[in-house]
Amino acid sequence: MRLPLVCPILCGLALPAHAQSNAELVTNDAYTRSHDYDLVHQRIEVRNFDWDSTSFDGRVTTTLVALRPGLDSVILDAGARLVIARIADGRGATLRSERHGDTLVVYPARPIAFHDTLRCVIEYHAPLENGHGLTFIRSEGQAHRPQQIWSQGEDHNNHFWFPTYDFPNDKMSWELVATVPQPYTVVSNGRLVADRKLPGGSHTVTWRQDLPSSTYLVSLIVAPLVKLADRWRSIPVDYYVYQADSDRARRLFGVTPDMIDGYARLTGLPYPWVKYAQTTVADFFGGMENVSATTLVDWLPDERAYLDRPWYQWILIPHELAHQWFGDYVTTENWANMWLNEGFAEFMPGQYWSTKLGRHAEDDYYLDEYRQYLQIDARRRMPLAALGSNNIYPKGALVLRMLRDHLGPERFWAGLHLYLTRHALGSATSDDLRQAMLDATGENLDGFWSEWVYGAGHPAFTVAAAYDTATRSLALSVKQTQRDSAGGAGGGDSTGPRYETAAVFHMPLRIRVGTPGGDVVRRVQLTAREQTVSVPALPGPPTMVVFDDGNTILKELTFDQPTSWLATQLERDADLWNREWVIEELAKRPADAAALAALARAATSADYFLTRAQAAEALSRFPAAGAAAPLATALRDTAAAVRRAAVAALGAIGGARAADLARATWRTDPSYEVRAAALTALVAADSSARDSAVVWGLATASYQNVIQQAAYRVIAQTGDTAALPQLETLLGADRFPAHVLAALAARGSARALAVLGVHLDDDRPYVRRWVIEAFRYTLPRRLAVARLQAVAARLKHADARHDVEEALRELEKPESEKE
Repeated sequence: MRLPLVCPILCGLALPAHAQSNAELVTNDAYTRSHDYDLVHQRIEVRNFDWDSTSFDGRVTTTLVALRPGLDSVILDAGARLVIARIADGRGATLRSERHGDTLVVYPARPIAFHDTLRCVIEYHAPLENGHGLTFIRSEGQAHRPQQIWSQGEDHNNHFWFPTYDFPNDKMSWELVATVPQPYTVVSNGRLVADRKLPGGSHTVTWRQDLPSSTYLVSLIVAPLVKLADRWRSIPVDYYVYQADSDRARRLFGVTPDMIDGYARLTGLPYPWVKYAQTTVADFFGGMENVSATTLVDWLPDERAYLDRPWYQWILIPHELAHQWFGDYVTTENWANMWLNEGFAEFMPGQYWSTKLGRHAEDDYYLDEYRQYLQIDARRRMPLAALGSNNIYPKGALVLRMLRDHLGPERFWAGLHLYLTRHALGSATSDDLRQAMLDATGENLDGFWSEWVYGAGHPAFTVAAAYDTATRSLALSVKQTQRDSAGGAGGGDSTGPRYETAAVFHMPLRIRVGTPGGDVVRRVQLTAREQTVSVPALPGPPTMVVFDDGNTILKELTFDQPTSWLATQLERDADLWNREWVIEELAKRPADAAALAALARAATSADYFLTRAQAAEALSRFPAAGAAAPLATALRDTAAAVRRAAVAALGAIGGARAADLARATWRTDPSYEVRAAALTALVAADSSARDSAVVWGLATASYQNVIQQAAYRVIAQTGDTAALPQLETLLGADRFPAHVLAALAARGSARALAVLGVHLDDDRPYVRRWVIEAFRYTLPRRLAVARLQAVAARLKHADARHDVEEALRELEKPESEKE
């Protein structure tokens, strides 16, 4: 951390006035860091990597240009653990410097004139805290985990391993030169300049990123990898994986050139970098869009996993690729506008899948975003553009889709093209995007930005319908019932900015009324907290009423309707959000035969698999006498998601027939996800099958261990202490057995707690880490603290003692119980 006196000087962030709104703070650039030099280029040289001490030796040559007259000190971000050996200027003269926490102040030999250039060389040794900037991974005897190193710079972690300016509002070019043992591949940004063999079995690899980009995107990977080469037009597209994964890589990553082409067509901007590499590493959190060189987790699906539409190809690959335009080519100016990076990257995959697979696939993608958004919003309501916003991924995607629907595709993409070209290789704010849309389309979106970008939340509609048979008119009472969250940056702390939820969201929408004589569509403008919408002169009484036809508004909806209206909408409405809403409404009516019939039809014959799966899931709330037959039919569906939902629903309704079907599904279905659901369904329907199901599940390999995890859930949820020997045997397989032991201990099993305690001294370091994780995150706090305090001093491994001390510090904090 920076010293308190130095921090305001370094960060240059305006201190928020109490009266300022969130919109004022963001639009006035209160969160943008000041800097008095332009970082132009860095040559980053690293060598002598030591996995035991997680250290290396480095040399960084920095070229910068003064942005004020008489620049007499240069403030660089540099991790406090970097041991500076020497700093010299371009002529070799030693320069004076000072350290302040994670800050390095370099004093030029003489003040630098405005727009003059300074070049300095910093030599240092870097004994890092593992995982801060660079992560050193040792195999430790584990399969599929070769020794490796990878970097992670976002938000501001790269300064922990090389001195730099670590904020996104300045961009530079760079070279990365790494000397490593010969068996290791080095992957970094830009183009490969040289790979030179050295005496003693090492080689020096040089990559150069010629176009400027933000420093958090500097990437380094050192690992034993093989490269699979591909192309988009003349651009190399490379996939770096472990040798053991080479047979799986082409099936997974082979979609990349087509995705690049799709994004280039949508944005009107060809892929902007000299290459695109995707590299898989161990223990990664997902993916990171390092410019031209994305880093990804090493979870390559096997062939059978594609039956379950793996997240990796559906979301992860297209998300990180989209960042090459949104985030890398045009970068958020500050972290309060981070949704410009992440919201666009979350939005673009849905657009790609729409072009490839059609509108249902697009709806499917954004419906999942909607569910994620609601979960996050329920925990804490924050705007898109706000420092530390919690909802930039799903809400960003949904608001951008809403903006596309509002403007229309042609105007929307024209606005995005202008935004990308106007801010090419630079940074941008939320208002820059609004201005680009205005200039491209002529439409002032100030109101939209106020409600959806700088404001929090979404409209919650309560609608009631009344039909007048005499006048053949329908009256809809529309109320917006959302409440102002009135929260500040501190969760209600008045010292932070106020996050306001609009009392009225002003948006156009369509209302579709089905009648025996055809549909009537009425376009209305939302202008008030409460308003009445009339649809006169209908051809006949309504057979359905669709509020927000086409689902163009991010919303929650309460609208009580007759079952017949809902059933008609479920059969006729093409929009998947509307269908899901109808299914949820019908599921609330388990005694209604018409609701059951509508769901049964949808589960067995709807035109898209997600609707069939949702309807099958809803049937779990209905009596077995009516639900069992359509669920049995759904078990023969061609889509694994439908079969998974059907077998889970059968488990919920129970009975001997359900158990037989679950058992048969477990034995014969090719899908990992379906078999996992069948396992839990079997136990739910027939508790006497628990022991057999656990044995089967624990012995069955699957992608991402989904079947084993189903068995673990059965053990934890049923308190199956008979499985303790198996759990102890499996402690070295993955992290889940330790957590299941902790769950059993939480249910009162002293033996499970004792097993966990014994393995704090396990000879395998990764098992020790997993056990400590279980103490920290799964055991009840008081139980964990008492046991760890009792054994901490007696542990035989230094790493375990250190990690237990750290866990105790966290667990003994007052907020730990709540967390």
